[in-house]
Amino acid sequence: MRKIVIWLRRRWMEFRWGHGVYLTFFLSFINFLLITYRLLIENIPILNQWFPRLVVYSVFMLIVYIPLAIAVGYMHRKKQLKIDQTLIAEQNPYFAEILRRLKKLEADLNRLGKMLEEVAR
Repeated sequence: MRKIVIWLRRRWMEFRWGHGVYLTFFLSFINFLLITYRLLIENIPILNQWFPRLVVYSVFMLIVYIPLAIAVGYMHRKKQLKIDQTLIAEQNPYFAEILRRLKKLEADLNRLGKMLEEVAR
């Protein structure tokens, strides 16, 4: 019975990863293309001339949007990710306790260093 429960929990986790990370991403991108084409491209005559069909618009968006998204993701990784990770780590109660103890240890070491300097004089 226990093996079945563990097996089911693993499949549930894999389902959530597959759905949440990959399939939902793909569906949301398709949804984005359909909505922007229907509400934007079809209602603005000059854009409708440039993109007379959804396929043309989709190919254009793949050529433009994917490199743009990669560039934005790269900038996020280089600039913002460290801040994001720090905030997430600070919310972790175990990490917060370790950080508190490290700060106390650093203060104690600074005091000890000053005491050793005074004794050495």
